[in-house]
Amino acid sequence: MMRGLDRCFRKFMTRGHIGLPGREGFSLVEILMVLLILSIGILPVVIIQHRSRQEISESDRYTQAITIAQSQMERIKGQGFGTAAPDSGAQGQVNWVCSVTNIGVGLDRIEITARWQGDRGQETLTIADLVSMR
Repeated sequence: MMRGLDRCFRKFMTRGHIGLPGREGFSLVEILMVLLILSIGILPVVIIQHRSRQEISESDRYTQAITIAQSQMERIKGQGFGTAAPDSGAQGQVNWVCSVTNIGVGLDRIEITARWQGDRGQETLTIADLVSMR
């Protein structure tokens, strides 16, 4: 064992580095195989990353539409029974339309429809509530 260390020390002193016997470097084939294995392993991760970004942006637009529809519903309901009127507008990428329908004596139905352009085409969300005279 001491002879092996002594031999390695002498090689180090003469060459400037310790070399292992029979192992001078990697061949081009070995490097290409490692790159192939890494690319096959990384490809599914990239696909999952891309899909997750699409799903997150879609859910963000849906959340924005819900928030806008709810805030418009509260604004219209806050006007009171007799003064609630149809309205429409846009906030960001979301267009909304409000309709007020009298469905009975002293009872109005307020319906808010939000529309936006999603990855699958035109997306729509509708919420409704009742407002009474009392």
